[in-house]
Amino acid sequence: MQKILFLLEDYNYFYTNESIKLLKQKKSYKQTLDDLINRKHYQSDSMANAFKALGHDTRILIPEANPLQLKWLKENNKGLYLKWLLQKPLRSYLSRVKKLYRNSYNTIQVEVLLAQVKEYKPDIIYFYSNIFVTEAQVLELKKHCKKVVLQWTCPIWREHPDFPYWAFDLIITAAIQLKEYFDSKKYKAVYIQQAFDDSIIQRLEPESKEYKGDVIFVGSFSLGHNYRFQVLELLLKNNVDLTIHGMGKEYLPEGSLVRSKMKEPLFGIDMYNEYRKYKMAIHIHTTGNDNDGIDWNKYAGAKRLFEITGTGTLLLTSYQENIKELFEIDQEVITYLTPNDVLQK
Repeated sequence: MQKILFLLEDYNYFYTNESIKLLKQKKSYKQTLDDLINRKHYQSDSMANAFKALGHDTRILIPEANPLQLKWLKENNKGLYLKWLLQKPLRSYLSRVKKLYRNSYNTIQVEVLLAQVKEYKPDIIYFYSNIFVTEAQVLELKKHCKKVVLQWTCPIWREHPDFPYWAFDLIITAAIQLKEYFDSKKYKAVYIQQAFDDSIIQRLEPESKEYKGDVIFVGSFSLGHNYRFQVLELLLKNNVDLTIHGMGKEYLPEGSLVRSKMKEPLFGIDMYNEYRKYKMAIHIHTTGNDNDGIDWNKYAGAKRLFEITGTGTLLLTSYQENIKELFEIDQEVITYLTPNDVLQK
């Protein structure tokens, strides 16, 4: 039996924002964490439950969800709790004035994580993607466990070009192109494709007998999603009944149809339920960053492919070389090659 600590990314600050609401209800740290995990956001407890079913001891933490971590300190470590509060004015200054959002909290966040690691004593620490950490911090964590693992399937972190991929004992990726990139850097990496946690189905509302609309897209926009914008803008200009939920409106051109049509982001159970209300959901792969040197057009590996098909909704997705290895084309999914091909289909 291994003790495995899973560290979840605070994806789009979902856990931070939701924990603020829950903690106002005077819930304990454990009650708040359990509530957040049960919403099935960002793969949440799927991996932890899978390893638990194999006989391992697992635990989940969200190290960058500050309100939640502060609650843990208040209940478990009064000294570090007081230090957090005393340093807060300085961190606020760094965040608001110097715009060092992640950096301003990084040191105290890792101190809290270390305290939690020392309390749990895991054999393996498993990072989910974009958790900001330095090489020195990874090496410090290694003193308190056997292995530190990173799961990474998104573009190379442009905002933090010195992110220490090399410091991890193993990198797990669902993107073949990233496996090739990590291999070229001599980092130890393995390719394991994404999947869908079918326990989610038991949590969903019954499928609607009447559709809410024709097509839905759920996703974010950033500098690496220009192709995504082009496809959706073309569909709207041609009067496709398209509903868009997402974040990143600030990256979209003023006056664009996509920007004007975008609704609030959807996560977890809310997102899965919404998929089932439409005839079709569309997936448009990222094009990555201009400077990462990775061909994101070539291979599929996004979790959204499995989220959409897992809920039973028809998926229209960009054709990539390995898509036929994941799904039976024109039976399980429909693919497209160009924006005009999306429009026709």
